[in-house]
Amino acid sequence: MSPTIRDVAAAAGVSITTVSHVLSGQGRISEQTRERVARAAADLGYQASVHAQQLVTRRSRTLAIQLANSVDASSACALVPNSDYFLEVLNGAAEAASKRSYALLLAPTDADLDRLNAFAVDGAILVDPRGDEPFFATGWCRDRPLVTVGRPMAAPCPVPVVVDNDLVAAARLMLDHLADNGYERPAMITTDTRRSYAADLVAGYTGWLEERGLEPVVAEIDEPPTTEGTAEALGSLLDRPVCPDAVFTTSENLALGVLHEARRRRLSVPGGLGICSAVDSGSLRLVSPQVTGMFVHPREVGGRAATALMDLVEGMGGGPHRIEVPVRLNARASTCRC
Repeated sequence: MSPTIRDVAAAAGVSITTVSHVLSGQGRISEQTRERVARAAADLGYQASVHAQQLVTRRSRTLAIQLANSVDASSACALVPNSDYFLEVLNGAAEAASKRSYALLLAPTDADLDRLNAFAVDGAILVDPRGDEPFFATGWCRDRPLVTVGRPMAAPCPVPVVVDNDLVAAARLMLDHLADNGYERPAMITTDTRRSYAADLVAGYTGWLEERGLEPVVAEIDEPPTTEGTAEALGSLLDRPVCPDAVFTTSENLALGVLHEARRRRLSVPGGLGICSAVDSGSLRLVSPQVTGMFVHPREVGGRAATALMDLVEGMGGGPHRIEVPVRLNARASTCRC
C-alpha cells in the first residue's frame, strides 16, 4: 500500500495540517520542520498528488523558460541555440523543477504571451535577456515572478532574482592565463554587448588591458553568430597594423569559428595565435588543438534559477537579490605555449 499523508505526519512527528502546508508551500513553517517533513516523505516514498496541490494552491505548477540569446526567431524550430551551455541550463532547470513537481515549458523567442497565458504559468526564467523581450514590454513581469540568468540591462521593471557568474572577474582570470603563457596582444570577439554577459566580459577585458597601458581591441558581430561573420571579424583583427597574438571569444561557437579560420589562413595555434572561450563546452575538447574555456557551471545556473523562481511562486523568495555561481578556467592546448 502506498504511504499516505497521515504516515508522513506520524514519521515526522507533526500534524497532518503541517505536512499539507509543507507539501503545498503554504503557511508559516520553520525551515527545520520543512526539512523534517521532506525527509520523512522521501524516506517513505510518499508522492503528493500534483492535481491536488494545484487545487489547494490555485497554481498551475508550470514554469516558462525562454532562451533569449543567439536564436534566429525567423526559424520555427530554433528554440535552443546550438550550445552545450544552454542545453545544460535547461537540464538543470528541468531537474530542479521536477524535484518539486513543477513542469517546465520552453517558450520561443517570439512567444505570444496571450497564448502562454492559456497555460496559466506561475512564473518565468529568461536566459540572457536584454530587457526588450515581450515579457518586459507587456508588463508581464509586474504580474508574475520573474528570474533572469544574467541581468537585463534595459528592463523597464525590476527583476526579483538574477542568477549570474562574475564574468568581469572571469575575463581577468582568462587574460592572466594568456599573459602567463607569453601572449602580449590579446583581442576579443563578441556578440551583442546589450546582453550583460557580453558587456561584463568586454568590461573585464577592457579594464585589464587599460591597467597595463594596452589598447583594447574588440570586434562585435551580429547574433546568432555565423562562421562567415566570425571569419570576417578575425580577418579585420589580423589586418590591423599590429595584429593580435591571441583571441578571447565570448562563446564556444565563436572560438570554434576562430579556430576554423586560423586553420584556413595556415596560422599556428597556439604558437602564432592563442584561442580561448569565455564559455566551455564538450565541443572545445573535440577539436585539435583542444580549446581553452571557462566552465561556468550551467547546470547549477539553471537549477538555481528554477529553485529561486519556485521559491518566489511559493512566497519564500525574500527581497531582490543576486545569486552568483563560480567559474573555473580549463586550460588546454590552444593557449599553452609549453
